[in-house]
Amino acid sequence: MFSKFAEKIGLYDFLAPSEPRRSKKNSASEHDSTTTVQNGSADEKCLKRKRLDVQLKAEKDAETRGPKFFAENQRVRYLNKTTNSTCDAVIVGVHYDDGPDNPYYTIKYKKQCEEILDDGSKNTSVIVREVEKQTNPDRLSRVPWDEDKSWKVLQ
Repeated sequence: MFSKFAEKIGLYDFLAPSEPRRSKKNSASEHDSTTTVQNGSADEKCLKRKRLDVQLKAEKDAETRGPKFFAENQRVRYLNKTTNSTCDAVIVGVHYDDGPDNPYYTIKYKKQCEEILDDGSKNTSVIVREVEKQTNPDRLSRVPWDEDKSWKVLQ
């Protein structure tokens, strides 16, 4: 039963992609190298399409559950209450420790930091650091689906 489900959602293609099998009749010398490259490119596009479709479905399923539900690898806007600013973030973990109706999330986002030197002065260059933290859904909001940005997250 699990194998049918995994095959239906494309999990096998992601975890264990099948390699095209060659018969003994078709030796490597008979195949043109451009055909192999084209097949590889087509396989990559197919895999990309399947992964994006699975991600989009997961995001839509989470949205139908309610406004405080998000999917793993979903792009969101995070409200930082201490600085009262928002930034783009990605959900890297979904946690249900407080029950199935009260999720909280681990997110990653990039934060610009000013470096303070030993003498107390600030460095003129801005440093960008990746921050990972846990937050509740009240600080998160959905962003419109963007296939290219979502693919960068999934890679």
